[in-house]
Amino acid sequence: MTSIDNHELFEKYYQAEYDYNTTSLSLDEIDAIKKLAREKRVDYASAPMGTGVFDLIQKQSSDIRFELVTFESDKIDGLLYIPTMGKERAYIILNSNKPLVNQIFAAAHEFYHYIRDYQVFKEKPYICDFSMLKNVNEKKACRFAAELLFPEEVLNREVRDYCRSLKVGEFKSLNFNQIASFIILMTIKYQMPLKAVIYRLEEEKFIDDVIKYIENYGFIKKVLQEIFIFSEQVAVLYGTANNYIIPYSKTYQDMETSFISGNASREEIIKDAKVLSLDMNLINEFVKEDEIPNDEEDDDEELFSIINAKRG
Repeated sequence: MTSIDNHELFEKYYQAEYDYNTTSLSLDEIDAIKKLAREKRVDYASAPMGTGVFDLIQKQSSDIRFELVTFESDKIDGLLYIPTMGKERAYIILNSNKPLVNQIFAAAHEFYHYIRDYQVFKEKPYICDFSMLKNVNEKKACRFAAELLFPEEVLNREVRDYCRSLKVGEFKSLNFNQIASFIILMTIKYQMPLKAVIYRLEEEKFIDDVIKYIENYGFIKKVLQEIFIFSEQVAVLYGTANNYIIPYSKTYQDMETSFISGNASREEIIKDAKVLSLDMNLINEFVKEDEIPNDEEDDDEELFSIINAKRG
């Protein structure tokens, strides 16, 4: 395993930030999440998933579509939207302004909501904000994403291998630089947000002083971005390009099929297209009208206003 020990880089940067804390979940809640994550990632066994999460979600749930939407607000990572067209269709909408590593985690996060909260979201979709984990359900979704992408058994194995490579018996005996190096290696290998990796170590009891690493998150990330041997992987993970999801042209096909077959009305198609920020010119071509009526009843008016406000 590649080792990183650059004391100068680790002392050069500093920034305090705090996120991804799910320690308030009960043991029963965590056990249920672990079980669900193992079930969903069964085809991956102990292999890294990363960008494979998009394909995994689409293969396990053919009713899910991904959409990339440019939100101006950096607080929006993603949302699960259950449209009025079709009986079981759902859309995971990701912020295309966010780095790919965030989009990966957001997809896994929203997948949990699809599995556990489908009916709730069908009544009232909402936007997930990872920087403000206000309720237990959001914490469960974040913990599921972390367990899906980097499960307990895999983390245990990586810790053992890392300690063996350094000829030490106990992970907690490692110094700050050695643990920070491990965090960087796991961020690259499992394509996880760096903060999520830090919290995985706390969640599985490998570190006790998580605050120290969160407070130094900024400079650990800066070190990651300056390591030459990881430059290509970092460029992909921290770029916004996402070439791993089915192009949204499939969404237009779904809508047109639903409209032609009579499964969705013109008003329902337009409503969903607005939420998904689709090209209304293309939508209007197959619904045979040029103008969107101003007097249509809009059950999702609150969601539209939130998206419009956050998009600026």
